[in-house]
Amino acid sequence: MEQLTDLKPILHSKRANIYYLEKCRVMQKDGRVLYLTETKKDYCYWNIPIANTTCLLLGTGTSITQSAMRLLVKAGVCVDFCGTV
Repeated sequence: MEQLTDLKPILHSKRANIYYLEKCRVMQKDGRVLYLTETKKDYCYWNIPIANTTCLLLGTGTSITQSAMRLLVKAGVCVDFCGTV
């Protein structure tokens, strides 16, 4: 957790990344926020650059761990849950 104190703040007006994730699992591993996707035979981990991310949109079939949520909040990322009716 002390690693986040070394991050230099980036103004929200300078952040450009907005991610929409669907049917995956968002988790924290080694101080990074990752999302896990499942293909037919294997699993793929993808990194989310939280320092440059403004908003993370979580669609249907997506789950997030509490530790990942803590890192996103400390980095100032807006997390929104969206879906269909």
